[in-house]
This record gives sequence, structure tokens and C-alpha cells, in this order.
Amino acid sequence: MGTTSRFPLEQATMLRLFLSALFPCLSLAPPPPINKLALFPDKNAWCEAKNITQIVGHNGCKSKAIQNRACLGQCFSYSVPNTLPQSTESLVHCDSCMPSKIQWDIVALDCPGNEEHPRVEKLVEKILQCSCQACVKDLAHDGLLLNVYLKTEDPLPPKGPNSPSLGLHPGEDAAKPPPRQPEDETKD
Repeated sequence: MGTTSRFPLEQATMLRLFLSALFPCLSLAPPPPINKLALFPDKNAWCEAKNITQIVGHNGCKSKAIQNRACLGQCFSYSVPNTLPQSTESLVHCDSCMPSKIQWDIVALDCPGNEEHPRVEKLVEKILQCSCQACVKDLAHDGLLLNVYLKTEDPLPPKGPNSPSLGLHPGEDAAKPPPRQPEDETKD
């Protein structure tokens, strides 16, 4: 009866990282997150979406409290010492607890006393899920853009120099920076 040997997950991950350093063409996608390290077998990476209350505000408008989530956790990173002259690429890995699935919601704020602009709409990122992911992300390759949803019945505004922008009063120009606020006022 033949026997097969299996690499433990840590060794397989290190082998993949080593081969990726030697042959960069093998590492088109970011390496998968690391859940355990051989040096610390009793430690696990973890990342969770924790419920928070977020205050959404705008200058001259009533703030609104909404329910959202924040990513909280401990993900692994490491750096293996290099040599000079360099014989291989350095082995550096970095994971961070960050959103893996989000949606965008529109939050309407009432602006009493402003007859010209009685309401402002803010686009707010809502975190749905979190996970340990590569610290530096290439959005074109990891599919995160496919996980972005806009929750609204209204179609998105057209893009262009004359299109309305969320968070601006009608007539404000998105290309011009907003007027500078005094430092003693709170910011969003």
C-alpha cells in the first residue's frame, strides 16, 4: 500500500512564498491570508466585523446616528532577513483586518435654517464582512469591486463636470475644495 506525505499548511505557505520570490510570474494573485505560523503554533489570526454606532454629519446640518460595523482583529505579518548582494527577493508578508464585503448607503441629513439647501445626502460605506487580507491590495485583481453594492432605488448620477455630487449642496463644484473650516469646529 502506497503512502502519501502531506505538507503542513504552514510549510506549504512558506514554500509558495519562496517559489513566488524566485519566480514572480507565479504570484499573480496576492498570497492567501495566513492563519497560523510555525513559530507560534498556539496563536491564530482573527478578524471580525464589530457593531458600532457611526455619527454622520455635515456642516450646518443635523447629524444622524447610524448602525455600521468596524473591522477589528489580529492578522499575521513577518519579514525574513535579507542578504546583500540579494540572491532572492526578500520574504515579506503583511495581512491586515479589513473589509471584505461592503455596500454604500445614502444617508439624508436635514439642514434647518438653510432654505436654499434644506437637505444633504452623504454616501456612507457600510461594512458587511471583514477578513485578514494582504495589506497592499490591487483592486483590479482581487475582485473587491464586485462586492460593492449601492442600496438605493435611485439610479447613480451621471459622471461628468456638471453632474451632482453626493455630500455637496447643489451649485457647489466638486473640483473646488470646500472652504477651510476653523480648527475648533469638529470634522466628519
